[in-house]
Amino acid sequence: MAAANGVGAAASQRLVTDAIAAYARRPHPAALCCDIQRYVWGDRHFIPDLLGTPSPAADPQAELWIGAHPDLPASVCLHPARVPLDALIAAMPAAVLGADAAERFDHTLPFLFKVLAAATPLSIQAHPNRAQAAQGFLREDRLGLALSDPKRSYRDRNHKPELLVALTDFHALRGFRPLHELAAELQRWPPLTDMRRHLDGGTAGLRALYADFMRLPQPAVDALLAPVVAAAGRKACDPKDPSRERCQWLMQAHNGFSPPGHYDRGLLSLLLLNLLHLRPGQAIFLPAGELHSYLQGAGLELMANSNNVLRGGLTAKHIDVAALLEVLRVDPHAPEILAPVTAVDDPRWQTYAPPAAEFSLHRLRLGAGDSAPLQPAAVMLGLVLEGELDIAGAGTRLRLRRGGSCLVPAGEALRLASRSGVDLALATTPPS
Repeated sequence: MAAANGVGAAASQRLVTDAIAAYARRPHPAALCCDIQRYVWGDRHFIPDLLGTPSPAADPQAELWIGAHPDLPASVCLHPARVPLDALIAAMPAAVLGADAAERFDHTLPFLFKVLAAATPLSIQAHPNRAQAAQGFLREDRLGLALSDPKRSYRDRNHKPELLVALTDFHALRGFRPLHELAAELQRWPPLTDMRRHLDGGTAGLRALYADFMRLPQPAVDALLAPVVAAAGRKACDPKDPSRERCQWLMQAHNGFSPPGHYDRGLLSLLLLNLLHLRPGQAIFLPAGELHSYLQGAGLELMANSNNVLRGGLTAKHIDVAALLEVLRVDPHAPEILAPVTAVDDPRWQTYAPPAAEFSLHRLRLGAGDSAPLQPAAVMLGLVLEGELDIAGAGTRLRLRRGGSCLVPAGEALRLASRSGVDLALATTPPS
C-alpha cells in the first residue's frame, strides 16, 4: 500500500511539475480554486450564496481566501493539475507578479484578498507593523510554539495593514473615539467616571487608561463591568436612549463571549471605540496597531500577506493582552470613511487606493454586451461579484460566473467582456 501511495504521489507531483512548465511557456489568466475559513463568527448565507453552494451552510463560512498565504493558499486550475498559487509564483515570480513587484516584494505575492462574512462580532484585535511582526514571530519560535499552535499569535513575519470594502450594510468598531467623546461617554457610566482622570493626560493618558484596565485581574474587571452591563441592558431596550445601538452591540457581545458569572474585558472597547455603519461600497483602512472589531456584515478584505492577529477579548481564541498592548496604536479621532475614486477617462472603473505599498483594489462594472481593455502591470486576483465575465487574450479565453475567482498575471493585453453585465473586483499591487 505504501508503495502504491508513493507511486500516486509521484505521479501527482509530475502533473504539477508539467503544468508549471507549460504555464511558464505561456502565462495566461487562469481560474482559481479557493478555500474557506470556517470560524465560529462566520455567516452561513453570504459566501454560500456567492459561490452557489447550499445555503444556509451546515457550518459558519467566515472568510473566502483568495491568495498565496501558506495558511490557506488558493490553487491555480491548470488542467489536469491544480497548482498551489504560492508554488506557481515561486517557480516564475517575475512572469506572474511582474518584474517590479517581484523585485520589491522578495518574489512573493504581497497581498491577501478575502471575502469576509460576519454574523457575530469578531475579537477586539490589532495587527503588528513589520518590525513588531518579525520580533513576535522570533519570540514565539523561541518558545517552541508550532505555527499551528492555537496559542500562537504570530503566524508570519509580515505586517498587516488592511482595507475593508462593504458589500452589505457593515458594522464595525475602529480606533479610539476623540477625547472629548470619550470623556462624555465615561461620564454616563458611574462605575467608569474615575477613568476620566486619565484623559487629562491626552493621548498618553488614554493609552494608560486602556492598558491599566486590560491588565486588571478578572475580579476587578467583573466589579467594574457588572453594573455597566446591567445598565446597558436597560438602555438597549429604550428607543429614546441615544446610546441604544452601542448598548445593543455591547449586550450581544456580552451574551456571546462573557463566561458564566464573569464579564469579558473586551466589552469596554464597545464604549471606547468609534462605532461605524458602512453602506455598500464604503470602505475603511486599518493601519498597523489600530484597535478594531468587525461586528456584522459582508465585505471585501484586502491586506498585506499576513495572518497575524493580536487579540484582547470577545473570542474563544487565544488572547494575549501583553502582545496587543505592545502593538497598540492610540490616535483618538473620528475615522475617515473611504469612497472609491472613479476613473475620469472610464467611469466604469473605480479604485480604492489606501496608503499601503502592497495593495489597491479596482472594481469594474460592465453592462450587458459591454467590454473593457486590461493590461496589468502587476499581478491581479479577480473575483466576480455579480454576472458573468469573459477574459480574452492572445490564445486565451476564460469564462467566470458569479463567485468565480482568477489569477491574471502581469503583462498580457486582455479584453474583459460580459454578455449579461458583470461586477468584478480586482486586487493588485500599485506601482512603486
